[in-house]
Formats: sequence, structure tokens, C-alpha cells
Amino acid sequence: MKQQDAARAVLIEVINVLGAFKDDIVIVGGWVPDLKYPDKKHIGSLDVDLAIGPNAVGEDVYSSILNRLTESNYAHFTAPTRFIREVPDASEPVKVDLISGEYVAEGDKTRAIMVDALKINSIRGVDLAFENCEEITITGKMPNGSDNVVNARIVSPEAFVLIKAFALDERNKEKDAYDIAFVLKHYEPSIEALAENLKPIVQDGLGADALQILRDKFKTLDSVGPVNAAAVAEESGGDREQEQQAAFQNAITLFEALAE
Repeated sequence: MKQQDAARAVLIEVINVLGAFKDDIVIVGGWVPDLKYPDKKHIGSLDVDLAIGPNAVGEDVYSSILNRLTESNYAHFTAPTRFIREVPDASEPVKVDLISGEYVAEGDKTRAIMVDALKINSIRGVDLAFENCEEITITGKMPNGSDNVVNARIVSPEAFVLIKAFALDERNKEKDAYDIAFVLKHYEPSIEALAENLKPIVQDGLGADALQILRDKFKTLDSVGPVNAAAVAEESGGDREQEQQAAFQNAITLFEALAE
């Protein structure tokens, strides 16, 4: 089984295992573009990222979240948010990270929250996912090969781009830029529509900070955003020069539309 297929199977299984909590879980991370724009040949992801909403903090309903995962063959490692799932025929175990936003208690920032015995790391920008998400239906294989259908909340493309901007600013992972460029390329009906939907989110606070990061990372054709996006696209068969130019031009189109 390809590693991406194994990760997608784990995503479906985790959503099923934690189905009772789906109102407080949002899919974020590298699977978002593939789920929002199927059949557009996104490369998928090798792991699973789920954001735990602020309403869950302190609620008794989350007392079983750790047990539910461990009882479903997920090993809990020392990294406070990480679980590992072995998948038959996959070359490596699939990582599942549970994360929260920074603003979880009366506006105070925190690096981690406790959901009963489970410590969940806080990531900058993830708060945007809880404010900008929608429900989708996901179909596919489970790790044991069975077919399944699950309903899950997923971050909106607008908020996803902003959350990925913070990732671009805080780590050196080429796929972050690729994911941003992919959404800009496939957003429907147009980049101008994306700009209109972004305007209320980027007026201040986290949204404004993320937009400035995007402007910096995609400032020129040779900025880290277009360069990294093209590098990943090339690995999956894309033309590096064309992908770099497209990533840059789409970003500039977005910035110009936001300024109108």
C-alpha cells in the first residue's frame, strides 16, 4: 500500500473512531487540498492533522479520547499530541497529530492544553479553523481494507491558506508552499472570489498576520513560496518553471484583488 493511501485510510478511521466528538474536531494539514479538490492530482499527505476545538476543553465528553485511540490500535508516543498507527503493507506507520489553537481560555494564549490525560499542543493560526470550517463526506478504504463513509468538519480553503502561511514562517517544509499554491490554482470559481472571501478574515488579528507572511513568502518569482511549491510539484511530474511562475502569478493576483 502506498504511504499516501495508508494515511488516507487512517484519516477515515480516526474520524470514525472519534465520531462522537466530530463537532469539535476539524481536519487541517496536508489532506485539506485533496479533500476539497478531488481529482485535481494533489499529492496527498503522509500523516493526519486534526484540530481539537476550544469548546472541548474541560468537557467530560473528551475523557475517553485517549482510550478510544489506544483501544483502536493507535500507539501514544512521548510527543504529547502524537499517535502512531501501523497499517498492513505500508512502508511506515502513519502519524496522527492532535492540535489546538492558541486562544483557548478567555483570550489567553497557551502552548498546550489538557483534555483530561491528553496534552494537546497549541499551533499558531489553528484558531482560524474553528471559525471557518464546513462539513464534508469522505469515502474510502479503512486500514483493514473495508470500505467506509464518514462525515467530518474540514477547514475552509480560505483559512487553510492562512494557517499554512504560519507554517511557512515557522518551519522549512516545501510542501507548505505547495499546498498554498495548489489552493490558489484550483479555488473555485476564481482567485478574485477567494480574495472576496478572505477580506473579512484578514482585516486584523491572526488573519492580518498570516496575509503579511504570504506577501513576504510570495513577494517575487524567486521567493521561497514559488520556489518550494515548484520543487514539490516537479516531484509529481509538473514542469518546475511553469509551476513556479503559476504559484507566483496566482499569489500576485490574490494580493491585487485583496487591495481593490
